[in-house]
Amino acid sequence: MDEVKAMSRAGENVGRAVGTGVKGARHGAVKARTVGSKVSKQAAALAEQELAAHGISTDDLQERITQRATGMSRKELAKRGKKARKAWDKRTAKQRKQLAKSAEVARKELAGRIDPGKPKRRKWPWVVLLLAGAAAAAAAALSRRPEELPIDDGQFPPNEPQGQSPASTENGQVSDKQPHQGSQNH
Repeated sequence: MDEVKAMSRAGENVGRAVGTGVKGARHGAVKARTVGSKVSKQAAALAEQELAAHGISTDDLQERITQRATGMSRKELAKRGKKARKAWDKRTAKQRKQLAKSAEVARKELAGRIDPGKPKRRKWPWVVLLLAGAAAAAAAALSRRPEELPIDDGQFPPNEPQGQSPASTENGQVSDKQPHQGSQNH
């Protein structure tokens, strides 16, 4: 147990030392920042005084620096910058649209790979099946119709001899059969 206590005390001591060091570094950074800002303000004021002694203003200095660096005045650079921004905006707008289209296509493709879902049903096989059913129903209806009899135009049917009339029976019904001579049923 002595080792555990010794290690825990060592950890506490190291932690305390690190905390103190970090705190000291923060305070040092704050001091450096304040001193640095004071010194830079003093340097800027001194530079302005030197430029004023030579008859140069800060705006004139900026113009001279841009003229030497680029070979153009600040107005020309502003015009060129405006044109470049417009061209950049057009290009980025086109690229943004293309990216949006590509992202939509990729999203749909990925969604199709993740969850293919049901394939779309095709409707034309049902139309063919419906037409085949209608044709079968029409064929069945036509096959069950009674055959049409020829129209009676007042003449005797062709299978009977023309001179004979159908014989009647005792009950008054007409029979297609010819009575036998000599056999009568009473």
